[in-house]
Amino acid sequence: MWKKVTLSIFLIILFLYPAFSWSAHREMTEIILKDLDWIKKYKNITVTAYTYHDTSPYNPSYIIPYRGEKIGDKIDAITIITRYVTEPDMRMDENINLNSMQKLTGGSSGWRHQYYILFGGTLKLGEAPKRIIHFWNLAKEAFQKNDYYWGFRFFAYSLHYLQDLTQPFHAYPMPLGNVIGNIFNLEKLIAQGENHHYTLEDYQEWQIINKNPIYIQTIKKAQPQKVDNPEEAGIKAAWEARKDAGKLWEIQSKYFLGINDNKNYKAPKELFSKPSQLRKEYDKIILRNLENFAGWTKGYLEFLKISLDKLNEVSGK
Repeated sequence: MWKKVTLSIFLIILFLYPAFSWSAHREMTEIILKDLDWIKKYKNITVTAYTYHDTSPYNPSYIIPYRGEKIGDKIDAITIITRYVTEPDMRMDENINLNSMQKLTGGSSGWRHQYYILFGGTLKLGEAPKRIIHFWNLAKEAFQKNDYYWGFRFFAYSLHYLQDLTQPFHAYPMPLGNVIGNIFNLEKLIAQGENHHYTLEDYQEWQIINKNPIYIQTIKKAQPQKVDNPEEAGIKAAWEARKDAGKLWEIQSKYFLGINDNKNYKAPKELFSKPSQLRKEYDKIILRNLENFAGWTKGYLEFLKISLDKLNEVSGK
């Protein structure tokens, strides 16, 4: 009985959660791209009109934008990827009826950006890995048509979903023990979940924007993860990320006093730079996952390079 009650509460919490992800997708991706000489040769790319038949639904109010460039302009691959790696967060996945279970991930956006692995893998919620391969297939189609603008732009979309799955709370939203301990206070559980997610986002973004050298060097020095299949890479990334969700929750509970007791908790910015042993432990876990972020990003970019090299060889470029 208790197992059923716990499962029910856990699913209700998911139902009420918004979608979360890493902050500073663009900035972290740009750090990685600037160290890749091969991609710098892809410049003077003509901006083209959208001519693709994408059978997957999108937010009815979403209109495909051009963010700073216009059709006929020239642009380089690094600009395309850094500019559009955040596009999936621009409401394109909201307000869609995708799956009868999507309410458990906060709606259609959560369903597309997350891949919750619960109860040892017996329950999986979300389709982020499928979005990775979906946009990779569109990227391949564009490159084969010699449309490098949309090829790199679709790749940027695909990359976003892979990066999302390196965030621990995208694979496991809350320790089960915390659910059991507060099982009769649903409102508190939801507030705690939001507090922990937003605090991790704010802290990590602050370190990147303020160029914390340890964070920047972790991203720059991360070794590429081998990518043979983009969808499978996303699943592997999620399994790895979920391992740290519980420890992150534990440390945040100790370091950010009030995070578990106050609704709409906002972490004091002085704690983002104040030296302490607990903060070192916190940084260590986040850095391990940002290393995965960078490793999977670099691995996927290497996968892209190999694919483009093969295509260029066939076309005689």
